[in-house]
Parts: sequence; structure tokens; C-alpha cells
Amino acid sequence: MKRALFAAIITSLLLATGLSQTQIAGRVFWKGMVDAKIQLSIKGDKIETKTLAGKEYPEGIYSFTTPLPDSPVTVGVNKTEGRGKVAVVQQPTQENNFTAIVEVADDKGGAKEYQLEVFWQ
Repeated sequence: MKRALFAAIITSLLLATGLSQTQIAGRVFWKGMVDAKIQLSIKGDKIETKTLAGKEYPEGIYSFTTPLPDSPVTVGVNKTEGRGKVAVVQQPTQENNFTAIVEVADDKGGAKEYQLEVFWQ
């Protein structure tokens, strides 16, 4: 049931972004809890979550349209739910084994659920 609901959310986000498929080479949609600060390391079709500050929560759920390629791309992020700041802090390069890192910083008290759309072109 959770996966079906998440798939419906993904579909609505694709329609709401207004970006054409020719502009975007791939996407991953992530949903999870953030207390203070986390980093999402994205490589291929996997995401690893690292808690930098605050309470650690279980790994979020995610869904890729295509894996992040083992080639240089430009990664961006859209926050679709959550109250803090989100930024790409590392672009994938040969030197970092084509790993992108997205940081989520929530400086309000307590944890909050976040939904992100990470895309590359």
C-alpha cells in the first residue's frame, strides 16, 4: 500500500514539475524523516543516508526512474515536502566515483517528514 501511494505521489510530482523528459536524464524520489541534518549519498540506483546531527531515523524510501550514471551529469534537487533547506553539496565526478550528495538541514525543533525530487541532466 505504501509503495502504491508513493508511486501515485511520484506521478503527480512528474506532472507538477513542468520539466520535459528531454531536459531531465533521470530522477530519484526520496521520502524520509529528518531531525536536524542528514546527507543522502546517491550512486547508481542506491541511496545511503548519513545523520550528521539530531536523532537518527530509519532509511527513507526511494524510487529511481533511471540510475545515476557513471558519467558527469549536473544534479539538482527540489523539495516537495519539508520545512528546512535542501542543497546538492557534491556533484558526481570521476574523482568521487560518480557519487552525488544532497544535504537536508532542518533547524526547527523536532523531526519532520521530507520528500525530495533529485534529478540529473
